[in-house]
Amino acid sequence: MTAFFRYTISLALLIAVSHAAYAGIDCAGSRGGFRFQNHDSWTGTDKLEHFGLSAPFGAIGGWLARDTGHPVIYGTLIGTVPGLLKEAFDGTCRSDGFSYKDLFADALGALTGAWLTHWGLMFSRTSHSQTFGLRYDSVF
Repeated sequence: MTAFFRYTISLALLIAVSHAAYAGIDCAGSRGGFRFQNHDSWTGTDKLEHFGLSAPFGAIGGWLARDTGHPVIYGTLIGTVPGLLKEAFDGTCRSDGFSYKDLFADALGALTGAWLTHWGLMFSRTSHSQTFGLRYDSVF
């Protein structure tokens, strides 16, 4: 199986999982135009939900980008895509709107997930074997 095919399947699964994770999206009003939220606060459980849902996506993105030179950066970008799509979807709702604060919480969660994956997982590949495990260090 080629790397491109593997990445394509992984991206499709990521999009499917993001759809399932954000299945509770509800627009009370009709849709039309594009709006930004003006009354959104920086605190509250909404931001924790965005952070918590984006961290696994960042971890998956970091895992997909593990062979690149910057897996945390690319993992963060990949992990933020579902949140960006959700905010763009919210932007068309007449009663809600696009929230850059929610998107910031999504990006922070994706960064955390990508960094933890890069820091905590080990993957090595040779011509005869593959090794996957948890990385640890005895120095604190």
